[in-house]
Amino acid sequence: MKVLLFGRNPATVSRVTAALSAAGFAADGVVSEEAVLTRLGFVDALVLGAGVVGTLRERVTAAAVRHGVVWVQGPHILPERDALEYVRTEILPKLSPARRS
Repeated sequence: MKVLLFGRNPATVSRVTAALSAAGFAADGVVSEEAVLTRLGFVDALVLGAGVVGTLRERVTAAAVRHGVVWVQGPHILPERDALEYVRTEILPKLSPARRS
């Protein structure tokens, strides 16, 4: 499954993208609206960081739906939290239904 992570903090996006890859996903991470919108046609799922809110979230999720991309939003991750554990406990349960399709 190809997963795109869109977050606002580059360091967090890098950590969580690496953890998604370690969990077995073909993962890429971006920090700009333009970048996420240009990649939506090439992924199966979109993971939104906790900072993607308001009208930004509305625009991105509407575009994901138009492309047939499943999307989930992860909760905030503290800098000291292990990213792989975060992916396993917070993201994978949300992506599991999409992964089976």
